[in-house]
Amino acid sequence: MNWHPPVPRRVTDPAGKEWLVSRSWPGVSAGRYVLEVQSPSHLGVLGGFFREGRFVPVDADDSKLPALAHESPKGETVVHRAHKRAVLHAGDTYIKVFRPAQAPAAATNHMLATAPLAGGLFRTPVMTAARPDVLVFSRVAGRPYYELGQDKTAVRDDFYAGMWADWSQAWTETVARASSSAFRSSLEQLPLHDAEEELVKLRRWIDHWLLHSEGIREAEQGRVALLEQGDAVTARLLAGPHDSLGWAHGDLHDKQILGTDNADAPGLLDFDEACRAEAALDLANLDVHLELRRRQNLLSGQRFAIAHTSIVSAASHLHVSPDRFEAYAASARLRLACMYSFRPPWGSWAVRYLASMDLVSPELRRSPESRAPRREPVPLLAQNRA
Repeated sequence: MNWHPPVPRRVTDPAGKEWLVSRSWPGVSAGRYVLEVQSPSHLGVLGGFFREGRFVPVDADDSKLPALAHESPKGETVVHRAHKRAVLHAGDTYIKVFRPAQAPAAATNHMLATAPLAGGLFRTPVMTAARPDVLVFSRVAGRPYYELGQDKTAVRDDFYAGMWADWSQAWTETVARASSSAFRSSLEQLPLHDAEEELVKLRRWIDHWLLHSEGIREAEQGRVALLEQGDAVTARLLAGPHDSLGWAHGDLHDKQILGTDNADAPGLLDFDEACRAEAALDLANLDVHLELRRRQNLLSGQRFAIAHTSIVSAASHLHVSPDRFEAYAASARLRLACMYSFRPPWGSWAVRYLASMDLVSPELRRSPESRAPRREPVPLLAQNRA
């Protein structure tokens, strides 16, 4: 099994300039992809589309992001998912550009989600301006844990262990504080992300993969494996009992957490997906991202173990059941396998991983306790035929 979505590592624009593909996403029709590219001769990143073997760049005149043309001269574009969103770094601020009228919902989520963090457990961005399609945030000092984990020169293992211990303590205190009576109103206004909503998110990625592989003989083994894995994850997520719902970041991974050389509180970014969810949603997602870094040889086994121990500690303090942790970990692992199959140079690796996936990886297995009985879901294969 070696077929994966054929996104090239390099593309050439109509003017003959070559670009390196940094990220990619599936398009709305088979064989079309959304790209984010970069070049040594170009400041920042550039969004675009790859269609029928041709790269079509989308610069600041993004028709679905009309505010981008006005904002782009203010700074460097660091994120551009064409027709969906962009982020600019401008001095001590970050400018988020949304589709028209989509910024207010993100602004509300930011205010609701950061209310329990006001005591200084985490350093968070301050929203300094809000318009219907633009939000402006202050810069949060520090480097992402993603970078710190790979830095073997300036970051020693004892420092790395200390920063993860700081995160674990701050995380457990934040989740507990957000569930207190003082923040009950803010919590109840956050969107719901329960197990069923997690499945909606996962199935969206499964559907992307099925769409782009439809009718391709070499992809048949991958399609069968994906559907089987999807059914297994569905069964695990729907199995009861579920843990209680509380405050959640909604998209927690090691690029969202910042550390500094000083004894500062950890930084925490991007609350667009903040929600009410089981604590396992965030903790398992973070852990699986770290497992991914280890598989990509971006994180050593020792440093993975350090971070994993702190995540397990947080899960224990928050009374996360091992079954729920494993269920959300299985979902995150399958979702990331689908996502990275669209991203060079990881495509072939992600699909091999998909076919051989152990849904409960030894690194993530927190307890040998037996699992609770599960109610039978509707198989994804049957849904696909419907």
